[in-house]
Amino acid sequence: MNRFFIITFSVILLLKSTQGIFAEEDWEYWSKYSFDIAFNKKVGFSIEPQFKFKNNFREYYYSKTYFGLSYKLNKFTKIKGYYAYKTKKGKTGWKETDLLYLDPILKFDLLNIDLSNRFRLEYDLDKKELIYRNRIKLEKSLYKNIVPFLQEEIFYSFLSHRFEENRFSVGSSVKVMNIMRFSGEYMLNSKNDNSGWQSANVLVTSLSFLF
Repeated sequence: MNRFFIITFSVILLLKSTQGIFAEEDWEYWSKYSFDIAFNKKVGFSIEPQFKFKNNFREYYYSKTYFGLSYKLNKFTKIKGYYAYKTKKGKTGWKETDLLYLDPILKFDLLNIDLSNRFRLEYDLDKKELIYRNRIKLEKSLYKNIVPFLQEEIFYSFLSHRFEENRFSVGSSVKVMNIMRFSGEYMLNSKNDNSGWQSANVLVTSLSFLF
């Protein structure tokens, strides 16, 4: 447990010392929600709306809502399938997009730290683009209710044949009630465009309900 906190603290110091991280880059705010309904011990349904703001939280520019089913194969493996409807504000107005997702997820205990790896396939029905997203997450439960975490997610596009995005996060979640959990995190979000990698600082809050 002490090692986990030392690593977390070291990562935060490293982020703060990175040149320009809190200076020139944009700040964004992402608000996430999830509503999960368990049909039984193996099968569940979920709705997950998300909203994003950029330009130092002033401009609302993005929303996405997932609708999906999940199936728990065993205590280590879960598979989720989603349809998502996305709207994003561009220079010419709002653009709508339909996406499909397949999420195999592995989760196990490693030296009393919860380790999960999500192998996500994202298919954009409008662009005909397939993106592979790999997210590794480390969590450590404290006093049963507080769970600090580190996570890293990479995006690879099979259309452009390159890595398009990287997300690194430090945060914590807390169990508010038996059916509700809240989390907050800082994310360094880096995207690869024609001029190179561009970064943004992101504050993320998540509120989830389990029924």
